[in-house]
Amino acid sequence: MTIYPVVMCGGSGTRLWPVSTARTPKQFVNLVSGESLFRQTIRRIAPGDDGLDLAAPIIISNARYLDLVESQMAETGVAPQAILLEPCARNTAAVAAIAAEFVSRMDPDGLVLLLPADHFIGRPDAFRKAVADAVEVARNGRIVTFGISPDRPETGFGYIKAGEPLGPSTHAVAAFREKPDRATAMAYLSDGTYSWNAGIFLFPASLMQAELSAHAPDVLEGAAAALDATASSDKIVRIDEESFSSIRSISIDYAVMERTQRAAVVGPLSCAWSDVGTWPTLGELQDGDGTSGPVLIDTKNCTIHADDGTLVAALGIEDMVIAVHDGAVLVMPKSRSQDVSLIIDALKARGRSDLF
Repeated sequence: MTIYPVVMCGGSGTRLWPVSTARTPKQFVNLVSGESLFRQTIRRIAPGDDGLDLAAPIIISNARYLDLVESQMAETGVAPQAILLEPCARNTAAVAAIAAEFVSRMDPDGLVLLLPADHFIGRPDAFRKAVADAVEVARNGRIVTFGISPDRPETGFGYIKAGEPLGPSTHAVAAFREKPDRATAMAYLSDGTYSWNAGIFLFPASLMQAELSAHAPDVLEGAAAALDATASSDKIVRIDEESFSSIRSISIDYAVMERTQRAAVVGPLSCAWSDVGTWPTLGELQDGDGTSGPVLIDTKNCTIHADDGTLVAALGIEDMVIAVHDGAVLVMPKSRSQDVSLIIDALKARGRSDLF
């Protein structure tokens, strides 16, 4: 069975505003290194010498990001198998349905590796080994999700409880747990059978179709109708707007994973994973040698990001975020990092869509 990597890169998350905006979201920005998260993702799933049978990637993105996708793909030197363009956002169940439908029409026996483009993985070799470990389990009729080894009682992630073993580092899923409070997260950490839900999946395209048909048939029917009515030009597939926009917006976790009896988890995986979801999270990934970047005097535990050519000096502050980009400046306590949406709401009220 060939593995078809399907990269989801249509999100327009703004929790890393002002650097990440709806015009240029975080997956296309050089945040962690000199290469965007999208380009890192493409390189991570390129064919290698480790025996993984990976096809050329299929990209699913919002139509507004076509230029960004094409230019950054060209920079990686990897040619996509196809670029599927969503006319609007419809959450991850719709994306999974489109991916399953598209791959099954090319290869009825194909496996889909569905993964976000906006995550950081510092050890791609460990990630690829986890994919290899999951292949046989997926072939045998499982939707495999990837569990990350937790290193702290994180309250911002969902958790997966591992059940009976199915293969190398792979277990049946005993339960999915929503984002816990701190006491519950500490109990999960002590338990040893829980991992973080990374939102990465490996599955037979036909199995995802069957599970969607059983648990969210309207989503599958909408995806099939959208592809049936879709116009394509070479590798660019513009998904039909009328059909796609009618699909119910629901996550694949709620639509399928928390209902199916076919869920498995590989891991817990130690691959230096991060969802790069907030400014403090990004700060944990930044390197600083003290001889370049911001000037810090009596400053502790701060995350500071600025455009090239912009100097930030911080004096006598602690647990703060300072982000400077394209004429906009964000200053906030780290404890308010989940509230950046309030700034977006205020900008909307001012009619300043040009800033987000």
